[in-house]
Amino acid sequence: MPNMGGWVWVIPFSNGVTSLGLVTDLEGSKRYPENEADCLRALVADEPSLRARLSDTEWVLQPQTIKGYSCAVKKLFGSNFCLVGNATEFLDPVFSSGVTLALESGNRATKCVIRQLRGEQVDWDADYAKPMMMGIDVFRTFVARWYDGTLPTIFFASESDAGMRNKICSVLAGYVWDESNPFVTQHDRKVTQLARFIESRA
Repeated sequence: MPNMGGWVWVIPFSNGVTSLGLVTDLEGSKRYPENEADCLRALVADEPSLRARLSDTEWVLQPQTIKGYSCAVKKLFGSNFCLVGNATEFLDPVFSSGVTLALESGNRATKCVIRQLRGEQVDWDADYAKPMMMGIDVFRTFVARWYDGTLPTIFFASESDAGMRNKICSVLAGYVWDESNPFVTQHDRKVTQLARFIESRA
């Protein structure tokens, strides 16, 4: 979405209803009406590919706005409960982290629950919450650095180091608990350093 500096999703369902959404920064949305329904209609009318596909659309639900690209809870576990998947943390799906986090949280939570049901002592913070937040924080850095332009600087560099490229691809593939990868253990620092190095050589 070049006009708004963001991207859209268009997901058709088997019953004929389509999910339509937009991710953009506040500056990009200022040229459109403030009313959410009017804004979405104006966006569809302004974008040729959307206009061709959705111009005769019947709007089923009132559009809603969520500010920020992530939602989080204060606690991942407590007395007789444990949160998994997107119930723990929702990150902007620009790198499709949701499946990775859902599977990992489900796997870790299951192991903790089984041990607890066996009467074993479980440290939910050390065995579940801290490892999950580690992976979430790595993904959060990569999402934030995508939107601030740091990652595009790395991705679209005219020259790239194969080793660095492999380490970054490993993170984006979901290996956000691999402590042998400096882009995991020092995610924000390493991504920022690499982008600055590339800019200094441009």
